[in-house]
Amino acid sequence: MQEMKTFRCQDLGLACEFEEKAESENELIKRVEGHIQTAHQMNPEQPEVHEKIRKAMK
Repeated sequence: MQEMKTFRCQDLGLACEFEEKAESENELIKRVEGHIQTAHQMNPEQPEVHEKIRKAMK
């Protein structure tokens, strides 16, 4: 059984209640990218943004 991965915008220091869970890091990144773009005007294709997302996952 694989442990669920979790992402919260608060872990990036954002004042946002968004939280998402997925079974894999890749799936979680896909789910988070749309929110990051629309809610926070961040481009997840930029390496530094992508890295921040990965580091915020637990």
